[in-house]
Parts: sequence; C-alpha cells; structure tokens
Amino acid sequence: MTRPLILAGFMGAGKTTIGQIVAQRLGYEFIDTDAEIERRAGLTIPQLFDQMGEAHFRALETALARELIGRERIVIATGGGMIVDPANRAALLRAGVTLCLTASPEAILRRVDASTRPLLRATQPGEHIHDRVAQLLKARAPAYAELHYHLDTTHRSPEEAAQCALDIYRAEQERIAVRHPAGQYDIVMGEGLIDQAGFALAPRGWLSPLAIVSDSEVGPLYAGRLQRALSRAGLASFIHLMPAGETHKTLRSVEDMYQAFAANGLERNGAVIALGGGVVGDVAGFAAATFMRGVSFAQIPTSLLAMADSSIGGKVGVDTPFGKNLVGAFKQPDIVIMDQALLQSLPAVELQCGYAEIVKAALLRGGEAWERIAQLTIDDWQLTANPELRASLARSLRDAILLKRDVVEEDPFERGRRALLNLGHTFGHGIEAWSNFAIKHGQAVSLGMVCAMCLGQRLGVCGADLVEAVTNALSRAGLPVSLPAVDVDAVWRLMQSDKKKCGGKVRFVLLRAPGDAFITSEVDEQDARRAIAGLASGGG
Repeated sequence: MTRPLILAGFMGAGKTTIGQIVAQRLGYEFIDTDAEIERRAGLTIPQLFDQMGEAHFRALETALARELIGRERIVIATGGGMIVDPANRAALLRAGVTLCLTASPEAILRRVDASTRPLLRATQPGEHIHDRVAQLLKARAPAYAELHYHLDTTHRSPEEAAQCALDIYRAEQERIAVRHPAGQYDIVMGEGLIDQAGFALAPRGWLSPLAIVSDSEVGPLYAGRLQRALSRAGLASFIHLMPAGETHKTLRSVEDMYQAFAANGLERNGAVIALGGGVVGDVAGFAAATFMRGVSFAQIPTSLLAMADSSIGGKVGVDTPFGKNLVGAFKQPDIVIMDQALLQSLPAVELQCGYAEIVKAALLRGGEAWERIAQLTIDDWQLTANPELRASLARSLRDAILLKRDVVEEDPFERGRRALLNLGHTFGHGIEAWSNFAIKHGQAVSLGMVCAMCLGQRLGVCGADLVEAVTNALSRAGLPVSLPAVDVDAVWRLMQSDKKKCGGKVRFVLLRAPGDAFITSEVDEQDARRAIAGLASGGG
C-alpha cells in the first residue's frame, strides 16, 4: 500500500497535527497544502486572499493538488476548501485513500484563531463567527460526504485519531467503482476492513439504528465486532440473526427481518448491513429493497463465493418451493466492503465453493485470468498457513470481481450479456434443488460447469481438451466433477423452472474457448440429459 493518504475536512479538525503523526509512523513524506502554498508564494494565506483574491488562491490549490496526487508514500493535509472543487475532489478520490476529519463547531472554534482565517470573516454586519462556521460546514457537507472515510476528532486526542487514520489506511488495499443506472458504488478490498466499517459508513448520513443482518454461523464470529466498529464512528445498531443455510433463503426469513426492523426502530433513512455469505446478502438485500419501500443497503460479504459473485451487481431475492431465486429484485448496494482476512476462518468446503465461481469467471474472462487458474493446484485450503495461496487467491478473486463489474455495468438488469454469468448455473441450480440443497451452491456450479462443457463438446462447440482442462482445474481444487447417484429426470424437471428461460426454452451458456462464451436455447433435450447423465461416469 503506497497510495497517498489524503486528509481533508474543515479548519481546526486536526489535519496537520494528525497528518504529521501518521506520516512519521509510516515513514512517509508529509505535505500541508496551505503551508506549501504559503512557502511557494512567500505570503501567508490571509495576505494571499487580500492581495490576490480567493480565486487566485483556489487556482494555486488546484495546481498543487494535481502535482501531489501522482506521488506515492505521502500523507497530504489539504486546505479546508481544496476538496470543495469537484475536479480536485474527483482527482483526490481516484488517487488515494481520502479521510475527512470532522469536529463539532464548538471544538473548531476552540482550536482555530479566527484572525488568521479569511473565510471566518463576517460577510454581513452583525454576523457572528458561530454563524459563519455553520454556514461553511453546511455548504461543504455534500463535498465532504463523498470522501471515503469520516473520523470525528472532537473527543479524540491527536495520537488516538492518528492511530485510527493509520488503521484505516493500512486496511484498505484497493477500491473498485461499479456504475449502475442510478449512480455508482465502491467495492473496497483489503484486510481488517470490518474494524473500519463505521468510519466507511459514517459519510453516508444514515440515521441510527442501523440493522446488522447475519446468520447463526457468521453472526457469533463477527456481528459483535462489526457493531463495535459502528459504535466507534457514532453509529448505533442492532443485530438480527437468521438461521444459516440455503434452506432458509425464504420469504419467512424476510418476514422475520421485517419484524426485527420494525421492533428496533429502523427508519426510512436508515440502512441494512448484510454480514455473511450469499444467502444473507440475497435475503437481507431483498428485505432492504422492500421494507418501507426501500432503505439503504451495504454488503460485507464473509465468504469467497459472496465476494466473487453475489455481493456485486444488485441481484437479491429468495427461493420458493417452485424454483430458486424466482422472487427477487434489483437492489444496488451503497458500498461493498470485502475484508479478505475473514476468509481465513472459513472451512475448506466454503472456500472451494467460492473458488467454483472464480473458475467460472476466469473461463468467461479468458487470457491471463484463465491461465492463472489452469496452472493452480490447491492441495491445502489453510489460508492462515499459506501466504502464497492467499496471494494467488487474491489475484484470481480480483479477476472475478473485474469481470463481474464489467458485465453488470454493461447489462445491469440481465437483458443481454449478463446472462453469460450463468455458465454452469442452469445445470447447477437443478442439481442443487434436486439435492434439497445438500449439495452446496458452489459444488453444484462446479458440477454444472462440467455438464455445460460436456454439452458443448457433444454439440461440437468445443474440444475434449477444453473439457479436460476445466474438469482438471475444478478437481485440483477439491471440487466435485462427478455425481454417481444423479437422477437425470429429476434434475431436468427442476431445470424447467429456471427463471432464465426464454420463450419457454431453457437457456444454456456454452464455451467455445476461454473468453468466448455464448447463450443458446437451441439445445435438444436428449443432449442436455446426456450431459447430466455423464456426471454418473465422471463427466463425459
């Protein structure tokens, strides 16, 4: 992590003092933009305002911002108004980790010498300095709200605030923006991010209490930790746990959430935070989309499967007795926080399930993404003891996220290319439902990809070498590639309720080569059945 740490916020919030401490602890260069402008101009800020005017000063700020954002290993304390300019703000947001330091008006007035602050001068007769501070804070609030993190320094010592800033900076490793028709959200990746979640959510202005939704397995591990992180940022919350497992991805679970939301006072301007795997994200997202006709929503995926796939793109929903995911909505998250350190507590089978989605994404992406997967053998899923595996997995996870991002941006409502993401899922959902969810989603996707590859070979779309390469990549990670007891008739019947049918026909995603996939509904039933039956003999 060498990107700049950029401290912004109102005068008196502590940017210079805290920035100096953080830079010293990191061994980074420190630049206070106001001090640097004064040094270069040979004038104080009040003199610059009086002699050159505010417009000239802002032009100097912009030029300096452009110069500094290209540097690495630097902590930048910006002048209070630098990020108010939209172009400056956009450049700083792209360049590094932005942290807005906040403080109460009373704390600001205690810390600031108003005689040295031109902007605190009265703009009309009788205007009090308190009024001027309030006006400026209100005017700048929308700009400050766009910054990545907010940290209130009112009751924190400089040393404590500096440690918070340092923890935030070290936790975030990358930020990927996802655009959608109503705006955009960030996928934040790193390690230790769950402990910084409160500071990441604070800029959004959500009203407490926030709802933390998790399940009976993840909740005892992380829900209390997340609640403490929110509290550190001044955000009150309550925890609702649903039973773990795909069998509880139901409207009954949604109704239980509604009752918990109402009982604990979740308001229209509040938010639901999904903490868990894909089931939690899907159900909590559907509840957020429909409670009070929609409240804000954040995803904190804790499984590799959810990180690679379900937490991105805004598809939420539940299963029904007559089909998987037939009831749902599009609910875009406001932010997705991926703390990859949480993966280290997952059992091997859950990591394998997530890896199936990563293999799928690599096949769709092709090129280096597939080459990395094709060469990787995973003998041991103990991430804590295998830093090389963690690094390889992180690279492949990033590949999968970028593919999903690109596809959902192009086709946010699954009316075209996004259906390619269902590679392996048409067969997989049928297998998963046939097993009454005893076969996990990722395992079913693995089996479904084998079926799709074998169907492609049978139709002359791809060769046996690709079928073998895909099967080997899955089996080398411990994923299933055969299913001796498969009931072909039952699986085929369940596939008929797939919500992705078009014109009454089941649609299949087939692969000519890595990076070259297409969708077809022109598949003979007997060919599809033979692909399922092939699982009984090892996929062939």
